[in-house]
Amino acid sequence: MTIQNYDINPFLRALKDQDMDKLKFLIANLNPATLAELLAEIDSTDHKTIFLLLNTEDQADIMKYLDFDTQIGLIHSLDQGDIKNLVEAMPHDTRVDLLNRLPSDERKDILRHLAKVERDDILQLSKFEEGTVGSIMTSDYAILHPDQSAHQAIEKLRVEAPDHEMIYYAYVVDKERKLIGTVSMRALIISDPSTKISEILTSDVEKVNVNEPEEIASRKLKQLDLLALPVVDDNDRLVGMITFDDAMQAIEEDVSDTMYQKAGVMTGTSSRDKARDVLFSKRLTQGNILYPVKLRITFLFVTLIGGFLVGGVIDRFEELLSAIIVAAVFIPVIMDMGGNVGTQSTTIFARGLALGHIKLENIYKHIGREMAIGAMIGLILGVLAGTGAYFWQGLPNDLPQIGLAVGLSLMIVLPLASFLGFFIPYMLLKMGWDHAPGADPFITTIKDFVGLTLYFSLVSVMIGI
Repeated sequence: MTIQNYDINPFLRALKDQDMDKLKFLIANLNPATLAELLAEIDSTDHKTIFLLLNTEDQADIMKYLDFDTQIGLIHSLDQGDIKNLVEAMPHDTRVDLLNRLPSDERKDILRHLAKVERDDILQLSKFEEGTVGSIMTSDYAILHPDQSAHQAIEKLRVEAPDHEMIYYAYVVDKERKLIGTVSMRALIISDPSTKISEILTSDVEKVNVNEPEEIASRKLKQLDLLALPVVDDNDRLVGMITFDDAMQAIEEDVSDTMYQKAGVMTGTSSRDKARDVLFSKRLTQGNILYPVKLRITFLFVTLIGGFLVGGVIDRFEELLSAIIVAAVFIPVIMDMGGNVGTQSTTIFARGLALGHIKLENIYKHIGREMAIGAMIGLILGVLAGTGAYFWQGLPNDLPQIGLAVGLSLMIVLPLASFLGFFIPYMLLKMGWDHAPGADPFITTIKDFVGLTLYFSLVSVMIGI
C-alpha cells in the first residue's frame, strides 16, 4: 500500500487522542516505505511516538526510507540503549551514511556503545572516499565456501537470511576470502543436497573494485540487469556488495549533481570530486557571498567580452543596417536559435556523461552524431525560417535575398552550435576545468559572433552593399 491509497484521517485522530493501541493497529501492516511517507505527513514532534510503537527490526527497516533530518531527529530523541539496538539492526550502508552526518562527538559516543564487531564494520565502511564504490556498498551479504554442500549452504543461509539485506545471491570465497564465484538461491534449491558448491557456482562473475567511481557499479548493474554486484579490493578479496537500489540512488544523485553543475551550483566533474562539491555547494548557498560572486562572475566575464565582440560585429555592419533596416529584424532569430540548440547539446552532453551513455574515449563519434542532428535541424528550420522571412519581409520590401540569408545562416549556425555544445565541455574537461558553468559562456560567445558575422556577410554580398 502507498500513502496515496491510505486513509490517513483515522491515524491522525488516534495520534491526536494518543490512542497507542489504535495507532499500533493502524500501522501494523504498512510497509517501511509507506510508513516513512506517513511520518513525513505529521509533525516531527510526533515521530518518536510512532517510532517507539515499532520493534527494533521494523525501526531499522524504516530508517532507509527516511531523509537524514528525520533520521537524526529520531536518533536525538532516543536513549542510548535504544540507539545501540537500532544502529546494530540497521542496514550496514544506511547506518554508515547516518553516522557520518552526525557531529564527531555524537558519532564517537554511539560507536563506543556498540558491539565491537558492529563498530569495526562501521569504521571499515567509513574509511572509503565519498563517490567511490566503497562509500555506497554494504558489508551485509552472504558468503559460502566451495567445499560446502548445497544442503549445508541452504541451512547456513536459512539461519543468516534474517540478518542479511539481500539473499538472492551468495558469494563463494576461498580461505583467503578471494572471490571465486557466485551461487543463486535457485541453483541451490534445484541441486542435489550433496552437490558441492564448487560444482554449481558461476565463476564468470561481474565485480567492481572498492576504489572505483560509484558510477561504474551503477552502469554495470543497469546494463547487465543485476540485483547486486560483489565488491573486491586490489587483491581480489571480497569486501562488500552493492545493491541495485543503492546504485540507482547514486545515479539519480549524480544526474542531479550534473544538472546543478550546469547551473553553476556545483563545480566537480567526476565522482572523485563529489566530497569537494558538497563543500563548495555549502559555500555557494550558506557561506560568504564573495565566493559565489567570484565563481560565477569568472565565467560570466567571458559572456561580457563576447557581448562586446558581438557588438563590434553589429558596429562593423552599421552601414548595412542603416541601409536595410529589415536585416535587423532577424538578429534575434539567428542568436536565439543558435543559443537554444547549443543549450540542448550541452544538456545532452552533461546528462549522457553522468549516465555513462557518452564515453570520452569515443567523443568524436558522439560529436559527429550530434553535428549530424544539428545539420538536420538546421536544414529543416533553415528552410522554414527562410521561407517565412521571404514572405514576411522579403517580398514586401523587395528584398527576396533576405530569406535566403536567414535560411543559410541557420543551416550553418545550428550544426555549429551542436558541435560546440559537445566540443567545448569536452575540451574544458581535458584541460581540467569545470565544464558545467564554463561551457555555456564560451558557446554563446562563439556562436553569436560567428552567426551574426555570417548573416550580415551573406546579406551584404547578396544585396551588394
